[in-house]
Amino acid sequence: MRLEELVNSNYNKLNDNDLLIWQYIQSHKKQCCDISIEELADVCCISRTTISRFTQKLGFKGFREFKIHLKLEYDADQVQKDVLLDEVCGNYMKCISSIRDTDMEEICEHIFLARRLFAFGTGETQYAAVQMMKRMFMNVKRFFVTLYGRSELTMALEDMDEHDLVVIISLSGETEMAVSAAKKLKSKGTYTISITRLSDNQVSRLCDRNLYINPNLLLNKGGVAFETCSSYFNVVELMCVKYMMYLKRKQEEL
Repeated sequence: MRLEELVNSNYNKLNDNDLLIWQYIQSHKKQCCDISIEELADVCCISRTTISRFTQKLGFKGFREFKIHLKLEYDADQVQKDVLLDEVCGNYMKCISSIRDTDMEEICEHIFLARRLFAFGTGETQYAAVQMMKRMFMNVKRFFVTLYGRSELTMALEDMDEHDLVVIISLSGETEMAVSAAKKLKSKGTYTISITRLSDNQVSRLCDRNLYINPNLLLNKGGVAFETCSSYFNVVELMCVKYMMYLKRKQEEL
């Protein structure tokens, strides 16, 4: 059992001095792996006996056994952090490699020929990627209309047709707003591109072309889950680079 769990399960036994000791250890885990009981007593301004009693309340025989447990836990956490960092960086590289190798000739041609270009995202991060897309494509004289929220999207959908192009950025590809929009666009014959998590989802099935990210699930200190999001921006940037390469080929063919 982790030390945090031991503290929580024995919380009713702990007094103010015990909590002071734990607060210091929790904030200085690396240093406390090698600290002596005398040194810890000095920095916490309490007695060695108080520290021994604190460790015993958590189920240890004494400070020595507590410190062994602390070091094992700290070392395991460091290994986990290294593995997670490697995994996140590996996923970024896989995403970049996948997009690099994806044939986007059809996508680029539709971007070039479309009468109007639209893009929307289903969350704040996705909308930030949409804004980045707008800025990047302005450099190549293609202007995306970015749609924010259900009301803007609903109004714009009414006027779209087969001469337009829409990029949908969604993590799950299953939000009601994105699925409903994708269905309506399909019925209108509008060319659609999805950027979603790598999974079988409704939005990707409804769109003409699909680009994928593979985010890592992370936990913060409070145990709240969140997912990495930089891959959205990698996909958008590389799509723009490929469009620039498409324009260069067209010019060379003239």
